[in-house]
Amino acid sequence: MGRLLNIARVAATYAGTVIGAGFASGQELLQFFVSYGPVGLIAMMLSGLLFALLGARILELGYRLRATNYHQVLYYICGPRLGLILDSVSALFLFGGLCIMLSGTGTVSRDYFAISYNTGSIVMVLAVAITVLFGVKGISLVNLLVIPLLIASTLTVGISSLTHHCSELSWSLLSLPAQPQLSPAPHWLLACLLYVSYNLILGATVLAPLGRETKDRAVRLWGGILGGILLTILGLVIILVIMLHYPDILSFEVPMLYVSNSQHNFNHLSYAAMLIKAMFSTAMASLYGCTVKLQSVTGIPFWACLLSTATASLLFSQIGFSNLVSTLYPIFGYIALLFTFALLWQLCRDKR
Repeated sequence: MGRLLNIARVAATYAGTVIGAGFASGQELLQFFVSYGPVGLIAMMLSGLLFALLGARILELGYRLRATNYHQVLYYICGPRLGLILDSVSALFLFGGLCIMLSGTGTVSRDYFAISYNTGSIVMVLAVAITVLFGVKGISLVNLLVIPLLIASTLTVGISSLTHHCSELSWSLLSLPAQPQLSPAPHWLLACLLYVSYNLILGATVLAPLGRETKDRAVRLWGGILGGILLTILGLVIILVIMLHYPDILSFEVPMLYVSNSQHNFNHLSYAAMLIKAMFSTAMASLYGCTVKLQSVTGIPFWACLLSTATASLLFSQIGFSNLVSTLYPIFGYIALLFTFALLWQLCRDKR
């Protein structure tokens, strides 16, 4: 029983790291999977397989290297030169992620709470900055509250929609046209690899030190695999829901809120609130990571780095939620492909 609980804990931590606000909003899955038509379902299942295998691998390396942070795994897999490049790019990606969360908050505030875009973004960045001043303890406490709500809300809205439209779950879904203008890559397989790659880098920030603390090899292995399975199930649910509301849903920056809006008011309000909490959680980690990196490079006091990063991210958040997702995530995905291929190569080599 104790082993099963530990496996569930590792799986939930892994899935919760990947299931950020972009995933829960449906915008990421719309661009990286649904935009390719029905083959997006196959791409999501392949992504889940890679998440399971490579997540378990990162946990194992975290244990072997006694890793206290993801940098040790990153440099071990990619070497000192490539590791340094990915480390530097990761800091920029964290800043981009912060901008995306602020932009998403502004969009949700404007479209669903009748609060202006700028007001929503400013309130969010102030709340995040105040929390970050309390350090990792404040961040950890909020994350413990957000992740279970995120998973529960996603399943509630998704299952409700699938149940209501059960008569439409037919072969007609397999004839949905692709939307090349929304696609982040020229081929669905490449988009799948990009999606897995940038999420693996983010997931490694938690999986590496978690692997170090997990002494039972079976827990490391099955925790990673179960985490991948959970991501696959939730991803497929959201993709199917988006396909059921196709093509009307294409004009909405936050697709899952559009879906929840057609359901019971409780579903809609709880999902909107959950999404803002998820954005708050992701923004905290991103702002903290950017601030610590900036402080280590410049030597400027923490509060000054925090203020500078928060102000800059607020300015860049004006670009818009879907525009930021479609631009920053694919770019980082291409760079992070190096990490994914190196991890796959090492996994195959060790299996010989």
